[in-house]
Amino acid sequence: MLSFLRPSAPPRTERAGQNPVFYENGRSSLEFRDARADFTLRNVHPPMVKGEPLSIMVPPHHYHIKQSEHFRIVSGSVNIYRGLDPQPWKTLSDRDGFERTAMIPKKIYHRIENASSTEPLVLDVHLAPEEYEVEQRFFRNFFGYLDDCKSGNVAPSLFQLLVFLHSADTPLALPISESWPGVFASRIILIGMAFWGRWILGYKQTYPEYYLEKKDL
Repeated sequence: MLSFLRPSAPPRTERAGQNPVFYENGRSSLEFRDARADFTLRNVHPPMVKGEPLSIMVPPHHYHIKQSEHFRIVSGSVNIYRGLDPQPWKTLSDRDGFERTAMIPKKIYHRIENASSTEPLVLDVHLAPEEYEVEQRFFRNFFGYLDDCKSGNVAPSLFQLLVFLHSADTPLALPISESWPGVFASRIILIGMAFWGRWILGYKQTYPEYYLEKKDL
């Protein structure tokens, strides 16, 4: 293991026992619902203000290998991008005349962002078929790490992020094609870089400060 090659990580903030978990000085959060809930995750995004750094809650283009992703608006509005189209595929809003729910099938590139520059977004999310503890482990580690990097003014390690993403079967979407060549290449890159990050650089899939490990995972 060549862990001495990796850059210094920021101090990890103890959050494993928190629910909801607050990030970005309280401007964003994750709340984990009961495993039997229709939507198991509620997340809050701050307003999308032009010229300000992106919130850690704004995901890059990605796809899910085995799961569809379901969205339900609680308050505010969200732009959902599908494929490589730079224009929103759908906007969900709590205002009259807008849809309230949407679904992205597995293996489809997508990302989301707050559609408002003034109002926070509250959005419910559910992945199906559900893998409750795997999802909770991933989200707690991924956003906990990003928030600690942001607070410590440290650039996140792409290798660490891909180790997290590999644990949740979620490749980053390479912008070469949204059909099978892009899907395949994205998965190969995820596997290769996550292997290097975990077994060569020594990054972990989970940290006790972020998630209370379950023995059956």
